[in-house]
Amino acid sequence: MMPLAKALDVLQSDRMGFSGVLVPAISILLEKMEEMKRESRLHHCNPLVNAIISGIKRRFEYIFEDTKLLTASAAHPMFRLTYIPSDKKAQVVSDLKAEVHLLETQSSGHRQTEDDNPADDGDEVTGYFLSLRSAIELNEVDSYLQSSETKLVNAFQNLPLMKKVFLKFNTGVPASAACERLFSVGKDIFRPKRNRLSDATFEKLLLCRVNKHLLLEQ
Repeated sequence: MMPLAKALDVLQSDRMGFSGVLVPAISILLEKMEEMKRESRLHHCNPLVNAIISGIKRRFEYIFEDTKLLTASAAHPMFRLTYIPSDKKAQVVSDLKAEVHLLETQSSGHRQTEDDNPADDGDEVTGYFLSLRSAIELNEVDSYLQSSETKLVNAFQNLPLMKKVFLKFNTGVPASAACERLFSVGKDIFRPKRNRLSDATFEKLLLCRVNKHLLLEQ
């Protein structure tokens, strides 16, 4: 059951807490389980493998039709279009370009009527530059999809619009786990007898306790 355990570790990881991880993680899990079944390495546990595969498909089948999850996966530089179903790739690329165009329009403050009718005011120069800007937007999506950079730190250095798309689809409400871990080290600091601590003193005590290992290492 190692593939299932690894998939759970990935989905519960703090560093992989992005919406775009779900489609690839489930795709890989199903592939590994099917491979295990084909190789016939199991004898007594075959019914268990079949039940797991059936349960995963029943629970997560919808994610391969969910446009937001597919776009989130495509917007993650570690995956791009790798785990997008073949019949969905063209639509996902189109959705990415539509999102980039929408974000650019919103950030630039242009009215929608200006984009639809750039030459209504008789200014051909304005229309020319608006069309050029649209071409640059589309090129940014193509550049992102053709890039082989997988690290988040570097992937969006020259792609500000794609970075906004990534943030829009991949960053949700953060979990409270990190905060809970911080407060779990408080111990004596959180006793009732310490209820009159000022905010500044409380912060200093908590940070000193969290970082006390640095003093022990010296």
